[in-house]
Amino acid sequence: MIALDTRELELLATRLAPYARVLLDRAAHSALQIHADEVGPEHLLSTLMEDEDCAAHRAAVHAFADPATVSDEARSISAGILISGSSAALPFSARGVLALRGARERAARRRDDLVLVPHLALSAFDQLEADLQELFSSAGWNPAGLEALLPEGGGGASEQGHLFRHFSDDAKRALSAAAKLARSGAARSISAAHLFQSTLAFEARLERACGMPASRARIALRGRLEDTSEVRGGPLAPDSALEAFLARVPERADSLDLLATLHTAASPELATILARHKITPALLARARGAFRDPE
Repeated sequence: MIALDTRELELLATRLAPYARVLLDRAAHSALQIHADEVGPEHLLSTLMEDEDCAAHRAAVHAFADPATVSDEARSISAGILISGSSAALPFSARGVLALRGARERAARRRDDLVLVPHLALSAFDQLEADLQELFSSAGWNPAGLEALLPEGGGGASEQGHLFRHFSDDAKRALSAAAKLARSGAARSISAAHLFQSTLAFEARLERACGMPASRARIALRGRLEDTSEVRGGPLAPDSALEAFLARVPERADSLDLLATLHTAASPELATILARHKITPALLARARGAFRDPE
C-alpha cells in the first residue's frame, strides 16, 4: 500500500479508477523492493509495463514495444539501491543491502577513509546463512587475514549520506562483478552470497588472506546464491514529482491515462523513454477504445 498521509493525497488518489489505484499500490510495493525511500513516477511506469493485464501494457505491445525493456529503463533511473547495466537494472536483496550497509559501518567504525573490497567481503560473510558460515569457517575462513589488509584509518568514511559515497573504485567494480554474476544466473536481485563470491574472486591476495579460494566458495554457494528474504519497511509515501503527477491525471484515470500523463507531467527522461519505444500520446489516444483495464 502507498502511504497517503495527508487529506490532499487521499483526495488525489480518489481521482483514480479502481484498477489504477491498485497499480499505484503496486508501484509503492515495487519501490520498497528496490529500497527506495519514496515512490516516484519512475516506479509507476515500471509497474505499468510489468502488469500484463492492464491496458497500458497491452497498448505498449500494440506499439511493438517491449514492455520489459521499458520497465527496466524506468527502473534504472528510479530511486533505490540498485546497479544499472547495459541489459537491466538489478536491485540488491534484503541481505545484500545489509551487507552494503555493514561494509560502510565497518569502515566508519575503523575510521577508514573508504569502503574497500575487504570490508565488503567481511560484511557479505556476516549476511550469509548460518550453515554456510559454519561450512566456510570449518574450511579455513580467516577474517583476521582480511582485516590485516585494511590500512590505518584516517576518519573519512561516514555512515550518513548516499550509501555508495565512500566506496572505493575497486569496491564499486566488485559490486558490478556481483551484479554480472546475478544476471548470469537470472537472479532477481544481488544477494550477499553474490557479493561474497565476487569479492573473493576480485584479486588473488584476498583469497590468500582469508584462506578461502574463490573456487571453493563458488562450489559451496552453488544453488545458494538467491536471497528470498523479505524486504521490510513501508508503506512509502509519494515523492513530490508523483504528487504533482497525480494532480494532473484526469478524473477516473485508468492505466492509459496514467501512461499518457507520464508524457507531459512527469520527467523529460520518462517521456524520452516512451517516445523512443514509439509509445506516443497519439497511439494511446487510438488505443482507448481497444484496451481496457480489468474490472
